Parts: sequence; structure tokens; C-alpha cells
Amino acid sequence: MKLIKQIYLIKSAAITWLITITYLSLKPQVEMPINFDHLDKILHLGSYGLATMLITLAYPQTSQYQTAALLFTYSLLIEIAQLFAINRYFEVADLAANLVGILLAVHLIRFIQKTAR
Repeated sequence: MKLIKQIYLIKSAAITWLITITYLSLKPQVEMPINFDHLDKILHLGSYGLATMLITLAYPQTSQYQTAALLFTYSLLIEIAQLFAINRYFEVADLAANLVGILLAVHLIRFIQKTAR
């Protein structure tokens, strides 16, 4: 029973994180409280890296390549949706940051799995 609760908790965290990414990506843009060059890209990298890790934990039967492809497609769809959102823009640099975050997370997960054996 404890394992089932853990699985639901991880799946809930993954879904909640994807909803959070969607909301933050489509709400009208506001000024960042911190003035730091490329902070936006670092946030994209971290957000999609965390999403990759959560989805990999929540759905271990799905290959990491499928997870990476689905998350990148998801990020592309969000970028397209931003064309219709107020004060939002489609940016190839955001897609690149998302992809780097996804790929770094996949490599980190593989490294952890390899060293845990």
C-alpha cells in the first residue's frame, strides 16, 4: 500500500509540475525580480530538466527517449500557443534551453542508474 501511495505522489507531482509550466508559460509576462542575463533560459532549462526527472520517476516503463521526445513536443506546443497569448512570443532559444534541460536530465538519470548498480 505504501508503494502505491508513493507512485501516486510522484505521478501527482509530475502532472502538477507540467500544469505549472503551462500556466507560467502562457500567463502574461511580468518583469523578473532579478536582473540577470539569460535567467529566462536557465529557468527553462531547470523547469524541463525537473519535468524530465519527475516523468521518468512517475512512468518508469516509458523509455527515456520517448519521455524526451514527448516533453520536447510539449514545449514546442507551448511555444506555438504563446503566439496567441498576451505579451508572449515564440522563441527558438527557449526551445533550445528546454531541449538542453531535457537532455541533461536524461544523462543525469542514466549516470545515477549506472552508478547505483
